[in-house]
Amino acid sequence: MASEGSQHSAVEMLIELRQDDPQFRHAISTQAFRAGQAVAEPDVLLRNMLILIQGRVQLIHESRNGRRLALATLNPGAMIWEDAWREGHSPAMSANALTDCIVWMAPSPQAQELFLRYAALRWDMLRSAGERLAQVENRMEEVAFERLPERLAWLLLDLACGGRFVTATSHNSLADMLGTYRETVSAILRGFKAAGLVKLGYRKIELCDAGGLRAAAGSLPYCQPPRIH
Repeated sequence: MASEGSQHSAVEMLIELRQDDPQFRHAISTQAFRAGQAVAEPDVLLRNMLILIQGRVQLIHESRNGRRLALATLNPGAMIWEDAWREGHSPAMSANALTDCIVWMAPSPQAQELFLRYAALRWDMLRSAGERLAQVENRMEEVAFERLPERLAWLLLDLACGGRFVTATSHNSLADMLGTYRETVSAILRGFKAAGLVKLGYRKIELCDAGGLRAAAGSLPYCQPPRIH
């Protein structure tokens, strides 16, 4: 995961670019999303470049048989531009808001012009692609080698961002993030509840015993993500 300082410097650079260059400013639109909202469906991602300015967004891949898997969680400064990598493949990626967020969007034709004009955008694309690839590799390793209760305990701690609550996240969403079934996640959560680790509500999970969840996560590398101000 990128450091908080690198995320802030990338966002600050983009904001300065928008303030200083009318062409850049006119090419992009600003959109705000609440936690749990769909930021972009596959066709939107295919036709536009997105830059995350504030909040956290999750990329979801849907297979041909309808299975959904969360591949990466993006932080401020990340760029999403599926058209740059598509090479004729059908779009299968969507983006959902994990927290309240602000996104800049530019249609692909204008994005191509901006991309050729600004070296800073090309660097941001490479950085975003590298972080995304690292997360995908970690997710593949988790799916292959780690037990689901451990991964779910770690995921709840991660989504709570150091706080007490996981909100705007359904059992289906958690299952997508772990690459498993909703019924499996629900059964594990009931076990956590019986152990006094969590309380379950509608689209809300209260972490009653963070230390117990860390113990349940075992050897998985718990890493508290930066808070978004």
